Amino acid sequence: MGSGKSTVAPRLARGLGYARLDLDDAISRHTGLSIPALFELYGEQRFRAEENAMLRSLEKGAKTVVSLGGGTLVDPENLRWCLEHGTLVYLRGTAGFLASRLSSSRRDRPLLYDADGRQLEAYALRERVADLLGSRVHIYEQAHIIVDIDAIPVSQIVQKIRRALDSAG
Repeated sequence: MGSGKSTVAPRLARGLGYARLDLDDAISRHTGLSIPALFELYGEQRFRAEENAMLRSLEKGAKTVVSLGGGTLVDPENLRWCLEHGTLVYLRGTAGFLASRLSSSRRDRPLLYDADGRQLEAYALRERVADLLGSRVHIYEQAHIIVDIDAIPVSQIVQKIRRALDSAG
């Protein structure tokens, strides 16, 4: 969350001449519900089931840049699928940087609510981001390409990914 996937992915896709798919947007279109509404009505388990099904419905070998949600790869089968069927890119940011970006984001993110259903702010937000990142970093770092993003313009992030893809052949 907050790494800039929604901004980087379309630019990368355009530069590569690929299609682009945001997994969360695809789930929302498929279910007719926003991600927060899906979480609220049916819970995270249902959201993850939709996420798994949508990921596996992608056409094998399709030239598509896919934006994954931050929790998609927590499922070991999703991680394996992504590593085997594509080039996985980790946009690596520090917890402080990501929390700063998330604090100014207008997107509704269910995992960033407190127990009373209020959006986390300041220190509590940074701590939640640090906890999520800490529990997932070992997963994310299995990506084929890792790009550090703290305070780096989107155009440079896209260039770094393109160079890494070119080097990977």
